[in-house]
Amino acid sequence: MPTPTADMAELDDRLASAEQGTRVKVCGVTEAAEIDVLAGQQVDFVGLWYGVPGGPADLPLETWRGFGATAAATGRLAPVLVTFLKDVDAVREALDGSQVHWVQLHGYQTPGFVRAVKGIAPEVRVIKVLHVRGGACIEERLIGGYEKAGVDVFLFDAVAEDGRVGSTGLTLDPQDVAPLADALTKPFLLAGGISAENRPQFATLTSHPRFLGIDVDTNARGPDGKFSAEKVGAICSSWKAAA
Repeated sequence: MPTPTADMAELDDRLASAEQGTRVKVCGVTEAAEIDVLAGQQVDFVGLWYGVPGGPADLPLETWRGFGATAAATGRLAPVLVTFLKDVDAVREALDGSQVHWVQLHGYQTPGFVRAVKGIAPEVRVIKVLHVRGGACIEERLIGGYEKAGVDVFLFDAVAEDGRVGSTGLTLDPQDVAPLADALTKPFLLAGGISAENRPQFATLTSHPRFLGIDVDTNARGPDGKFSAEKVGAICSSWKAAA
């Protein structure tokens, strides 16, 4: 991977700090024009899917790299590799030569895999998804191991009854997440049905000292299925202004 510039390293440090305001991540870009839409709003992270078999926003590697470069070139959007990959060499191949430093691990990778991804390069930051289903976190017993392995940020997301994970549009129950958040030593993001209207129901979590921000997909899209400047702007205004 290329050595990050001082500006890029500073941006990554700022984005990983829960003390510097609510972060907004928008996930699942499929067209370059959507990056322009997000860059025009108060978005911090843009999630780019690669290695998500059958996923509606999964991208070919070269397209993924191009989108990563486009996002990084905005100077304000941090591109994120969103993946189910469990092969560290495949992750390394994707990151090599790219401007992407953030890796979001969906699925059920082990702490050992997190450690291996962190070992790819010093600038790599890992967001590990914690899946909540039926009131319980599937990976709860691994959280300590993930933290020791080097996770930078956790992301709580809801799992569908049929086991689907990622961009389900299902809403997290704050009562399920609160005790999990209390046990963390790293910042966390919230996903799962986040919208411009439902911030008040997450008040117990947004006031948490390790609350970092939100991850949105479904509710940021217009009727055409593309990211909408109006909807993204409303989500950013609601969550950032309230903070």
